[in-house]
Amino acid sequence: MRRVTSILAALVIAATTALAGPASASPIERGKRAKVEWVRVDVPEGPTAAKLTKTLKDALKQATKRADFGKTAGTVALTAKVVEMRTEQRGDVLRVTCTIVGHVAKGQGAKSRISYGGSPDKRDELEKQVLTMVANGLVARLAQIVRTTAPKVR
Repeated sequence: MRRVTSILAALVIAATTALAGPASASPIERGKRAKVEWVRVDVPEGPTAAKLTKTLKDALKQATKRADFGKTAGTVALTAKVVEMRTEQRGDVLRVTCTIVGHVAKGQGAKSRISYGGSPDKRDELEKQVLTMVANGLVARLAQIVRTTAPKVR
């Protein structure tokens, strides 16, 4: 009889825990997210500008999906500009350096920079990885700026 009571108590606890859910969900979980729009994404002119633009836009879009911009009124307009995109090979190591500056429309800006090395045989993968990392850092900082400076919606 004691075993049945213990099993029954465990089932009741499990059922109430599963049905209760979290006490306070984040804005992302409740579906109230700020609408984020990339107004302008600039890259330096050159033979790889089109590929660089596409890769950067994709990276910014993915980073924006994961970032928490809080609950704000209206749309958050952002811009990004690649200030530096340099690759240099020393021996058997290819080093990619990228610097991006971003701004919240009519607000503060942020800068993200990274230098990363890898195999020269995997140049495209390395450039994509560097752009993704620098975009993640930039978007995270811009989201923090928006959360702390934008008027809140209740």
